[in-house]
Amino acid sequence: MATVTVLGLGNMGGALARAFSGAGHTTTGWTRSAGTGTPAEACAVSDLVVACVSDYDAMRAVLSAPGVADALTSRTLVQLATGGPADARGLATWAAGAGVAYLDGAIATYPARIGDAPTIVFYSGDRAAYDRHRVTLEALGGRPTFVGEAPGAAAAADLAWLSFLYATMVGLFQGAAFLEAEGADPAVVFDAVPSFGIEIAAEAAYARELIARNDFHGDQATLDVHLAAMEHIVAAAEESGVSGELPRLVRDLTARAVAAGHGADEIAALIETFRRA
Repeated sequence: MATVTVLGLGNMGGALARAFSGAGHTTTGWTRSAGTGTPAEACAVSDLVVACVSDYDAMRAVLSAPGVADALTSRTLVQLATGGPADARGLATWAAGAGVAYLDGAIATYPARIGDAPTIVFYSGDRAAYDRHRVTLEALGGRPTFVGEAPGAAAAADLAWLSFLYATMVGLFQGAAFLEAEGADPAVVFDAVPSFGIEIAAEAAYARELIARNDFHGDQATLDVHLAAMEHIVAAAEESGVSGELPRLVRDLTARAVAAGHGADEIAALIETFRRA
């Protein structure tokens, strides 16, 4: 079993500490707001230090506390705060100068599902450190995923996850509003999510193949067909009296791709719209 320190014991940090402890690892927790000693003392007792504070600014504040840099020398730091690729690169530079093996990470779930078999946590940075601690990190979720050695890769994967999460949830709420406008129970759309998920997974696998070969021709449904459907959604929103902001946004993005010559391509061609500002 490993020795693990968790820096930050909020909702997510507390869930991480419980998962490590539940897996049998000797776990030390530290939080700024409780009498848990100093962060340097907490770092000194473990080979693996997992930080889950609010953001990178808070992380840098912890790292600048007396004795922390020395305590982390020759240990592995896994950073799980919210931020972007540039933040991760900056912290990786600090870690390299301090002699600290560094992994940047991103948790693709909420605290309630930490430790579950399907839970994904993305990691990037020092591959040797990841390989060394992979089994320990499996306590946080059954699908630890190493994205690459570029320090910002896990943060980019986090942006992908959050983009998917927010777009999906906003789409569900749009659907619920359509149902309510017709006097129907909005639970219908939420209950259908497992079936929707099968369709999304299949379409995602198909899109991945098209994007990988950079050829968006296929035999499912063209962007022209999708654009026509989106026009119907926009019109239905106006007729129903519900917000049409989301349908118009999606319609306009698709129209841009069609105008750029992708009308006969599959929906995966929309990635071209997002590849450039």
